[in-house]
Amino acid sequence: MQTTLRIDDEIYRAAKAQAVSRGETITRFIEQALRERIARPAGTAVTPEARERDRLMEALLKRTARFRVGPRPTREETNAR
Repeated sequence: MQTTLRIDDEIYRAAKAQAVSRGETITRFIEQALRERIARPAGTAVTPEARERDRLMEALLKRTARFRVGPRPTREETNAR
């Protein structure tokens, strides 16, 4: 569905910047934000601590995404290190 929205310029720029930093389109970013808001029970506020936790978790996941888990080393391999 295609629609027109009026969004504050400052909010749009912040959302666009976050979308770009995540490699998403602004459309995808807004859709995800709406999904999260709809899924949250009415009257449930997101605390600043929860936002910071989520931001840190996303940053951690981005930084560790390139790591691969390989086979578990043998005892001899572990002792040789």
